Amino acid sequence: MKYRYQGYDANAKKISGEVEAPNAVSARNVLRSQNVRAAKLFEVRGSGGTNATRSGGTGTRSSGTKLNKGLTMQSFMDQLSGGNRQPKNMEFTAFIRQMAVMQEAGIPIVQSLNILGDAAETKGFGRVLLEIKQRVEEGMSFNEALKLYGDVFDRIFVNLVSAGEVSGSLDRILNRLAVYYEKSSQIRRKIISAMTYPSLMLIMMIAVVSVMMFFVVPQFASMFAGQGKKLPAPTQMIIDIADLLKQFWYLYIGGLLGGIGGLVFVLRNPDTRKLIDPYLIRLPLIGDLIRKIGIARFSRTFGTMIQSGVPILEALDITSQVAGNYAIERALIETRQSISQGNSIAGPLTKAGVFPKMAISMIAIGEQTGALDQMLQKIADFYEEEVDAKVGALTSIIEPVMIVVVGITVAGILIPMYLPVFQMGDVASGSDAKAGGAGE
Repeated sequence: MKYRYQGYDANAKKISGEVEAPNAVSARNVLRSQNVRAAKLFEVRGSGGTNATRSGGTGTRSSGTKLNKGLTMQSFMDQLSGGNRQPKNMEFTAFIRQMAVMQEAGIPIVQSLNILGDAAETKGFGRVLLEIKQRVEEGMSFNEALKLYGDVFDRIFVNLVSAGEVSGSLDRILNRLAVYYEKSSQIRRKIISAMTYPSLMLIMMIAVVSVMMFFVVPQFASMFAGQGKKLPAPTQMIIDIADLLKQFWYLYIGGLLGGIGGLVFVLRNPDTRKLIDPYLIRLPLIGDLIRKIGIARFSRTFGTMIQSGVPILEALDITSQVAGNYAIERALIETRQSISQGNSIAGPLTKAGVFPKMAISMIAIGEQTGALDQMLQKIADFYEEEVDAKVGALTSIIEPVMIVVVGITVAGILIPMYLPVFQMGDVASGSDAKAGGAGE
């Protein structure tokens, strides 16, 4: 069979032509042996013009359309079943590593996707890989097929794969991507570990206070009511609060759920984040951690994209969207605008007032020496270590603080409840003393 192709040669120049092969997979192998990366591949038919090929070089465009409809329906069902198309971080990184090894070994993308799709732990992700395999067999390039699954593959992955296909170094790009996602996953785990302990302590404090107010305080109240004596003001206040909570328990639970939902909404809503993010990075202790996380993420992402041959303006555009903080994102957008006017990177970053002087100085040196990508990787390594140390320091501070807060909260409920008991003991000891004096 004859196939018409459009692609890139070893010098990344666009070329087109025809190749003889028994099927589409063999055609791509022939082109690969000629150092040609085929972005599009079409089967040439004598009467029907050119048709995008499917597996084995048979089938027509209409049959491919039917297949795509089936795949789209399956994707829709995956989303309805809970969005299980998205693999876990470790599985996704392992997929990239395995894909890189297969590319280094010269295994065609179609066969690699077929193997990895069948072996995927997350079944929805496996179906996505098999769908991409089908689309590549139909003549679509790998990066074009990835763009159809934006909920699974982010812009960084798609753009770097595109750069790898154009430059003929997809295996090296995939290895860099694996390192990038491994480092990003480590940062994410550090953030989670920093937030886990205070979150658990807060939940425990709410649970303890709820049990005391709903069950313990009413027991004390019933005991005091039988004595018919006036209670101290702190004790009466705790009892009144417990009565209100017991009477309007649904408002209490609704308030807790509403507070959690409101916090999640504020942190995830872009409009509110744009307002609070500039202030978050100025907070004591936690603000410095947020800033360092953002700088580490920016440096790793930007450095990986520059190293992979992505243009600086496009790399900054993508990096700004994954910065994790709108103050840093705004600084990167302004930097992109300044660079488009012929300025350097370090200048606008300095004006933004978000990046530390050390990071800006290293970026400036990288620009001057032509080693910006390497310098960005060093910045990322440094600030990832800083984040690790900061998380450890914050954890050591937060643990005793949370214990003290929980202790004070519990004591603030128990001590008022024991005040009447202490008073009764004082009265009893005073009566005994008077009785002893009268006997003498």
